[in-house]
Amino acid sequence: MPDLPTKKNVLLVDWRHKLAAGLVNLLVWMAGYFPLNAWQSRAEHYFDIPLTPLDALPLVPWTIFIYSSSVYNNALGLFLLPSRRAAWRYLGALLCAYMINFLFFFLLPTNSIDLRAEAAAALPGMSEMWRWQFEMTHNADGPYNCFPSLHITNCVVVALVHWRGPWRYWMLGWAALIAISTLTTRQHFFYDIPSGIAVAVCGVLIARWIWGAPLDPEPLKGDDQSPAAG
Repeated sequence: MPDLPTKKNVLLVDWRHKLAAGLVNLLVWMAGYFPLNAWQSRAEHYFDIPLTPLDALPLVPWTIFIYSSSVYNNALGLFLLPSRRAAWRYLGALLCAYMINFLFFFLLPTNSIDLRAEAAAALPGMSEMWRWQFEMTHNADGPYNCFPSLHITNCVVVALVHWRGPWRYWMLGWAALIAISTLTTRQHFFYDIPSGIAVAVCGVLIARWIWGAPLDPEPLKGDDQSPAAG
């Protein structure tokens, strides 16, 4: 009786390629985001973002946990992909979206100083856990680079890349929670959300035009290679 092929854990499939793609993603993000944030801190003029009723949502301290989960959303979105080809195409979509985000950050300096001030004023009344997470977020990330929201761009790219896969509704729901948390943690204005979504869609479409979609069916492979997607 022939041996039946064993089913691989998708997190471990081509994990070296996924790790390499993740490191490239991290390096590009850090090389673009933080220098632009520092540059915006010296801007002489900031573009005002119009307020909406949703910008009056109350501060909900525990949602900083959801807001901070963006990094795990990004990493899990990568490692849940079925092959090295999908991983590198995912990276391509992220980098295309990042370039659009960085261009906006450079040309349209914005800030959330007033929003941060409201959150900072509430810190003494927060539990130690939430206060620590807010302080860590504020210390690591200046109140600039608001429009479009890079948090939203990241999680929407993940949701779009997985849209033809089994994780699409999980990723979409996670993205929706992160979007709400950007408002309830006073990290972003409402218009940062749809603009971040638009950037994610553009980045995914550009990358798909250049390289193809990450979950496009792959040619049949041998047993020693990563499984075909689709």
